[in-house]
Order: sequence, then C-alpha cells, then structure tokens
Amino acid sequence: MSRRDFLRKSVGAAGALLAYRATGGEEPVPRRPQGSYRMLPCEEHFTVQAVEDETARMARPSAAPRAFLDTLLDLGAGRLHAMDTAGVDAQILSLATPGVQRFAAATAVSLAREANDHLGEAVKAHPGRFHGLATFAPQNPAAAAAELERASERLGLCGAVVHSHTNGEYLDDRKFWEIFEAAEALEMPIYLHPRDPSDNLAGPALDIPGFRIGWAFGVETATHALRLIAAGVFDAFPKLRVILGHMGETLPFAMFRIDERFRIESGSGRVPRLKRLPGDYFRDNFLVTTSGMNYWPALQATIAVVGIENVLFAADYPFENLPASVAAMHGMPLAIEDKQRICELNARRVFRL
Repeated sequence: MSRRDFLRKSVGAAGALLAYRATGGEEPVPRRPQGSYRMLPCEEHFTVQAVEDETARMARPSAAPRAFLDTLLDLGAGRLHAMDTAGVDAQILSLATPGVQRFAAATAVSLAREANDHLGEAVKAHPGRFHGLATFAPQNPAAAAAELERASERLGLCGAVVHSHTNGEYLDDRKFWEIFEAAEALEMPIYLHPRDPSDNLAGPALDIPGFRIGWAFGVETATHALRLIAAGVFDAFPKLRVILGHMGETLPFAMFRIDERFRIESGSGRVPRLKRLPGDYFRDNFLVTTSGMNYWPALQATIAVVGIENVLFAADYPFENLPASVAAMHGMPLAIEDKQRICELNARRVFRL
C-alpha cells in the first residue's frame, strides 16, 4: 500500500470521530449496514452508590467524576436510551476504576459482593442488553476466588475485572494465584483495567501535566501485564485469558522489540525462565479491545500483531463518546465479516454469551 493510500484510508476511518469533534457533538456518521452485525462493546462502566459513599468517607478522589456519576449509576432507561441512540445492541458492564481495590480488605469484599449483586440484577432485568464482569477484592485472595465462583454460577456474570495494582501490589505475586486458578476453572476472562499508577511508578509518570490518563494509566497496566508474563502465570494457567483495553495499552506496538531484547537478556541467567517468548503468551493468552482507540492506523497494526480473532470492540462509556466510537468502528476499511468478528462474534466466544 502506498503512503497516499494508507493516509486516505486512515483519514476515512477516522472521519466519523473528526466529524463529531468538528460539529460540536452532533451524532456522527456512517451507520452500519442494516442487519450486518451487532454492536457489543465490552468495556462499558457503571458504579454503585455504596462504593461512592465509601470513597467519600475516606476523603479520596471519586472513582466517578461528578460529570459522569449520574450516567454511571444508571443501569436502566437512561443508559438503554443512550445505547439505542448510538446503535449499541448490548453492553458488557464493569465497575468503574479503581473498583474496590483501595478499601480495607473486609470492606472491599463486602462492596464487591454488593456491586456484583447490583450488576446481576441489571443483567437479569434486561436480558440480552446487559452482560457483566464481576469485581473482586484482591486484598483477600480466597474471598476473591469464592466471589468469582458465586458471580459466575449464581449471578450469571461472564467474566471479571481488576483495576491493575491493589495498594501497590501486583497479581504476579503468588499469593494472588488462587484467583487465576478460579478464573481459569470457571472460564472467566479477566479484564485488566487501568488506574492511577502505584507509588513506585507514579512520580515521573504523573509529573507530566495532561498525560495522566492518556499515558500514565497505560504504562501502569502494560507493566502489570508484563509482570504476569514474566512470573510464569500463563505457564501455570495456560487457559487463562486476560483482556487489555485501549488497543493493548501500547504492547502490540512494542512486542517485537520486547521479544528481541528478551532473547538477549534471557542469556544472562538473571531473567526468569519461561517456556516461550513474551509475544507468544501475548497472542495466546491476551485479548485487546479498542476502548478509547477506535482509530484505523492503531487497529490495523494491532490486527497484524495479535490477529483479528483477539480484537474486541469497546467504547469506554461514559468516559468516551459512545456515538463517535460506534461510528468510527463502522467507518473502518474492513470487510463486513471482519467488523462482525470485532464488534460481536469475538466477544460472544470469549465471554461465552
């Protein structure tokens, strides 16, 4: 493909998003061909009042900025109207970051259960429109594993979400691995969602004004993902699937270099022994969503690295504009069959819907 052709396709795919920005928020185009595929975004957020109340009691910044709070609390008519307006058939919902992970262990376990009950009720009340990812409290790994089992078998939730580190601790520590054991046994993929970096990463990453979410959150989450690979999590749990949003938090674009340098560094004797290269685990055990990154050049590169079967559509509602995200995906220069895989079929396979 010539540079001119590449730029023409890139601009065309991004046209809906650019049009949305230029018109000040009018619903963008293009629309999907009628009857061609369904839209099932899989990183769409909610919250519950109890989590907000505990956050306020701790005098911590809210998981849900005031501008988004009413939308996040709504698992009824308002959300369904927004979905219908944007042409979204169903949402896979997860508790907004940082979930319950900054609370004391007992409080976190209780609030995780309450949030999952609330989500399960919404899924039951609106069958086919809502699906849910269970939250859990890594602060108590045994309780977390038990909550995954309850959420799957009693509430009908189809996966799990964890918001990166928990008070500076990462899930590569073996004390957390019973969570992975439960998720693998239950066939529940775990969405590894961004949050503010841990203290050891936060200083330089957060010192750059304006780059907190666009950069620091991704660095935090990508680092966590690589820690899981390096610790041998996927040698121990080969059927475990982990999902990364925002087009893989930059990892697809860095994986060639990661593999090449890992080959060299592993000869030093100081690198953990793994059965395969990092990129092999990334392609076999990870999936990538388009949340906040519905942009053709990034999607094109990601498909080339991880395969289209490992890419899922997401909008990151309500933190990203839902109609613009949907329209951008419709405008991608892909075959209808490929859009169907990204927007619907891959999610149905991964979450067993």
